[in-house]
Amino acid sequence: MAEKTKTKVEAPAQQGSDSKGGSEGFLHGLLTVLLSILIVLVVFGGAFYYVLKNNIYNLGEYFRPRMEKIPVIKYALPPLPAWEDPDDPKHLTQAELVRKYNELRSDKADLTIKLEHANHRIFELEDEREQLISLKEEAEAVKLENEKLLEQIEKERVQLQEDKKVVSEIIAQGSPEGLKDYFNRIDPETAQRIYTEIIKQEAVDQQIKTMAKTYAEMEPANAAAVLTELKDKDIELVLDIISLMKADASAEIMENMEPALAAELMKKLADRNIKESG
Repeated sequence: MAEKTKTKVEAPAQQGSDSKGGSEGFLHGLLTVLLSILIVLVVFGGAFYYVLKNNIYNLGEYFRPRMEKIPVIKYALPPLPAWEDPDDPKHLTQAELVRKYNELRSDKADLTIKLEHANHRIFELEDEREQLISLKEEAEAVKLENEKLLEQIEKERVQLQEDKKVVSEIIAQGSPEGLKDYFNRIDPETAQRIYTEIIKQEAVDQQIKTMAKTYAEMEPANAAAVLTELKDKDIELVLDIISLMKADASAEIMENMEPALAAELMKKLADRNIKESG
């Protein structure tokens, strides 16, 4: 009886073991199938990615319209061709379109401010330009007026020199009647100016004569040194002084000057004599 009881007790245990083993085998088989499917999907996905990314048989461009707006998957597509604009709305997702729209709005606001500043600056420059044109016109008018004034002054100066020359010639001839007749023929104002100029010139000539006498009496080397320094300030005065000296005195002084300076002074004196004689 004990053996029969033991046999009855052990029998159900044998059946439970078989059920567990069958369940584990089913799960193992299911996992194997799923893993196989996953491997197939990975291999297929990798191959599909490679085909799209490298645009084999132009499949990348073929699938672009269907895939370029799908997040993540769009990264499998090949780069856009050079002639395609990446910011073209047809290549952007809704989120990218919104972001691009906001960027453009921000850029528009910045450009509007810059445009207002530029227009304001243009207005200021136009105002400055008008002011410069006005100043230029005034400057041109003043320049023209000054040129006319200088031309008139030059004419009067030339006429005064001619009148002085005539008066000097009359005085040299010792003809009081001729001088009186000449002054009667010109207006009193011009006569006064000529007389004033003659007096001033005589005073200057007398001063130059005194200076010429002084330099002629100095040691030639000292006189040469002083006249050399004076030459840089007033070469015409130096020429006047030398021309009023006796020939031997002026020759000794110029012998003590630099040869180049002496040659320059001699040339200018010669040119002056030719001009006066002409």
